[in-house]
Amino acid sequence: MSSLPTMPVGVDRHIADTAHMTNEEAGAYFRLQIFAWRSPGCCLPDDDARFARMLGTTLKRWAVLKPIVLANWTLENRNWRNEQVAREHAFVSGKVEKKRAAGKLGGRPKSLELQDQAEASGSAIGKQNESEPKAAKAKAKESPIVPTGDEPEGFAEFRSIYPKRNVAFPTTLARKRWLDARRRGIDPAEILAGAKAYATEQERIGKAGTEFVKTADAWLHQQRWRDYPPKAEEPAAVADVPDDVWRDRVRSWKTRGGYWPWQRCEPPNDPQTKVPRHILDEFGLGPDQGRPALALLTGTG
Repeated sequence: MSSLPTMPVGVDRHIADTAHMTNEEAGAYFRLQIFAWRSPGCCLPDDDARFARMLGTTLKRWAVLKPIVLANWTLENRNWRNEQVAREHAFVSGKVEKKRAAGKLGGRPKSLELQDQAEASGSAIGKQNESEPKAAKAKAKESPIVPTGDEPEGFAEFRSIYPKRNVAFPTTLARKRWLDARRRGIDPAEILAGAKAYATEQERIGKAGTEFVKTADAWLHQQRWRDYPPKAEEPAAVADVPDDVWRDRVRSWKTRGGYWPWQRCEPPNDPQTKVPRHILDEFGLGPDQGRPALALLTGTG
């Protein structure tokens, strides 16, 4: 059982990660996170009967909930692990250990001057040196989003086009999910196209930059780029149709008594037709031929 008192909850992140779930699924997901927090190693054994007991439901109902509830979990060595819970547990554990270490020293860590008074040139706390200028401490700056030599192919572009949230981009987890997808043979262009479509959608509905944008690692893990398949190519423009194709269409039109199924262009006997003039002349259908409408449809006269 975990020795930590409480599990912190990132409300915005939790809402974004469960926005696609029903209330039942979201409740089961959160309940399993709590069980994982209080379990050794922050993981749960791969035991469906135990999962059902934890959630107070039947095995049959758990079989329905499982694919959605465990979508953000990873099965490792027959144990289910939630990256978010594990990361928060490591962070809180680190803070607790620092406080314990400070407590053993009687509070906050003592300054270097008090730890080594033998080297002090004046009083024990070195007050006579307070007037001396102190070296300015370098402040850590947030590194810009730029591609590096260690980034996998296409990941830097994915990071730049993925819609922004109200928190920092989860680079480490997203990179891991990106590599998982690449190992499964997914084409980076397919993921990038889906990310662009997702970003456009979030901008259109006004959710870009909010907690309602799905985290990039979860988006990759759930293969959400499949929600945005590439659009079918549009038919060639009229101007790109070869002369041989025009001839076949006009010949078929005359043979079939004026039936013209091609909706992107008016039939040859229409004044607005886009059939090239020289093709009409070849079949005696040009405006200067002076042929009656019946002859245009039957090809006689």
